Amino acid sequence: MTGCKWDSDHGDYLTTDGDPCRRDEYGDPTSHCTARRTCSQHVGPRELTCAKCLGRVRQTIRKIRDYTPLLPTAAELEEYGRRELQGVNSEAAYLAGPAADVEAWSWRKITAKAGTVWHQSLVEEDDEWHPYTVLTRWEFMIREDYREPRDTATDITSAAAYLDRNLARIAQDNGQDFPLLRRELKTCWNRVQIALAIKRWTERGAPCPECVATQKVDPKDVQLVREYGHWCADDGCDQQFHFVTDEGDVWRCPRNDDHWWTQLGYAEYLEERKELAG
Repeated sequence: MTGCKWDSDHGDYLTTDGDPCRRDEYGDPTSHCTARRTCSQHVGPRELTCAKCLGRVRQTIRKIRDYTPLLPTAAELEEYGRRELQGVNSEAAYLAGPAADVEAWSWRKITAKAGTVWHQSLVEEDDEWHPYTVLTRWEFMIREDYREPRDTATDITSAAAYLDRNLARIAQDNGQDFPLLRRELKTCWNRVQIALAIKRWTERGAPCPECVATQKVDPKDVQLVREYGHWCADDGCDQQFHFVTDEGDVWRCPRNDDHWWTQLGYAEYLEERKELAG
């Protein structure tokens, strides 16, 4: 424990006494880990990242590498097990499928406008967090900066291995954006977890029209939550109805259980909102 915490109101790290965290009697600021603002770990004068944040990012890289091969199996199971029956359009099927060739478009980096996160602006939005795309684009950028060109084809395993080997160097390099790397890897890993159903995920939709119309509420607090109709392959299941399409799905208000819409009713509600907005 470092005994200090980032305070957004003061724009500084404060101790438990409310005083700015300083290194010595001369009042010099203490060096803190820059991997994430909420990390209060102290680091050396020429260091940027603490060992804890470095270790977490390393584990994220390895998890993406190890769990991505399970996505094709998850995609097949979704066709029959219906956690969210979408077939080839499911999240698992998408992440298990092909991704953009990073090297084919990365040369356009030099034409990006100043201040633009160039590698995100060049990829289709649907492709942005694909495991292959995230790992290989970072491998390509780091290799370019460190003048270590690759002369063979890359893949998720080799890109993960390269980032893993060079992570300590990247984390302490002021010329690299380690916080951005951490955030993008975390987002990618979250997507993989959702696709594999190893991370709890709730699909939220438009705000409840009843609550918005009759109460002063923040629309974000009354976003409808999707409840999927039951389906299973258990011969002994005593559920009366089994839905293989979305006709059994319900969109329910998180504040009032009496406010709910079928999938068809919700689709019609969205269409009405679109017409009113247009």
